[in-house]
Amino acid sequence: MKNPLVRSDVVEEREFQTKIAEKATEGNTLVVLPTATGKTIIGALAASHFIYNYSDRKFLMMAPTKPLVEQHRDTFLSVLKLRPEDVQVLTGASCGA
Repeated sequence: MKNPLVRSDVVEEREFQTKIAEKATEGNTLVVLPTATGKTIIGALAASHFIYNYSDRKFLMMAPTKPLVEQHRDTFLSVLKLRPEDVQVLTGASCGA
């Protein structure tokens, strides 16, 4: 899954991740894999497709805990060529909940 936003020197290409990310660009997708198998990388790869091809739109990735949300942000910033101000973290605390 080649994309100018992906830092190829950071991501070790794994065929199963690429295939799942490509499938995710075709429609809503739920990825269920064991811990530490690269679900966040899959999300970043899928996001790169939408961010690059539809620059007027947003990409939302949700997680159940604040530490996981922050991990996703950090991974997106290290894997994708994005500016820190382009990646926002929203939590119950930041939304006034």
